[in-house]
Amino acid sequence: MQHKEIVLQAKVFLYHLNNSNDENGMRATESWKLSQVNEEAKAEIEHNYYPTVSTMVDPAIMQDFSDSVLLHLKSDQPKINILDLKVDVQPGAAYFVAFCPTRARR
Repeated sequence: MQHKEIVLQAKVFLYHLNNSNDENGMRATESWKLSQVNEEAKAEIEHNYYPTVSTMVDPAIMQDFSDSVLLHLKSDQPKINILDLKVDVQPGAAYFVAFCPTRARR
């Protein structure tokens, strides 16, 4: 049952990422960056970049969640560009964050 919950949470995250991608007019040349971060790093990313999409994830299932997001990005979301299709990992991460590194707040 836990696998289904992870997949559902990943699909909800991708739904929000897709909406943000559309609502903010992301160009084909712009890419999202995915990161597993702690609360302080999440706040810093949200302060420095816009748009951002984030979700809290149980650290015990963070890797499975990341794998599910990447799998569904490759198969279901061709218009969302992800930088290198990898996830930056920070020790003690409790949040999964997507942001566009070229869209810094001014």
